[in-house]
Amino acid sequence: MDWRSDASIAYAIFRLTFGVNIGFRGIVRIVNGLDNFTGGLLKQFAVTSFPLGAVSTFGHTVPWIETVVGILLILGLWTRGALIVGGLTMTALTFGTMFLQNFDLAWLQLTYAMAFFGLLALRSWNLISLDAKMGGKA
Repeated sequence: MDWRSDASIAYAIFRLTFGVNIGFRGIVRIVNGLDNFTGGLLKQFAVTSFPLGAVSTFGHTVPWIETVVGILLILGLWTRGALIVGGLTMTALTFGTMFLQNFDLAWLQLTYAMAFFGLLALRSWNLISLDAKMGGKA
């Protein structure tokens, strides 16, 4: 397949858009204050038996993961690893969401999981990327 193919261009556009979506989620949460984001999570989980220490740690970590995954996807660098980490992060987020019984949010998270799935499954189309430029499909 040629990097000029419709599939390669479509993949690059979707990877870029998804990277901006994920990356800026993290950046905005960091800029607005990790304690603000984490505080919101702690309020949600306060009515459950979920360990609040784990919620706090997760709340302070997830925005950094989102930021790094998003930047890597924007660049098309270490794409495979970024997609795996992002997909597993969605699994963790969905676990918490199901624990809260927030089924509407769980559907949105499933949409994100499908985007990670599609990008990973179709990674052979990742020809417009730093990975491809460096000679690999990382």
